[in-house]
Amino acid sequence: MCGEVRYQGIGAPLHIGYCHCRSCRHHGGAAVAGMLVFKPENVRFTNGQISTYESSSGIRRGFCRRCGTSLTWEGHGLISIHIGTLDDPDSFPPTLHWRYEERASWFEDAAGLPHVLMEFPPSDEDTT
Repeated sequence: MCGEVRYQGIGAPLHIGYCHCRSCRHHGGAAVAGMLVFKPENVRFTNGQISTYESSSGIRRGFCRRCGTSLTWEGHGLISIHIGTLDDPDSFPPTLHWRYEERASWFEDAAGLPHVLMEFPPSDEDTT
């Protein structure tokens, strides 16, 4: 978000998908986490440093220590990068779901919700 941490994926990701596990949802503060999966040797941090913490046994999560943006999941010989942190997230559409059994109960209904233009602050039309 702030641009302090920059990274580069080398080669194509192994997987691109949505993770629905409770831990990823908490880490990202969202109903689902869009992730690119790489081998650690195929991700290079080119600027800044991430801070990490162990979210569960053998799993580390990374974030920007300046602005707090969630950046990575690391474990089982893999590193995942949050799609939302990419310069061009549209280039990496998810092709699968992980831990779908842990999804938010209302997730499947979300696609049918109305699409509205949101202004900040909201106009009277947005709140009625």
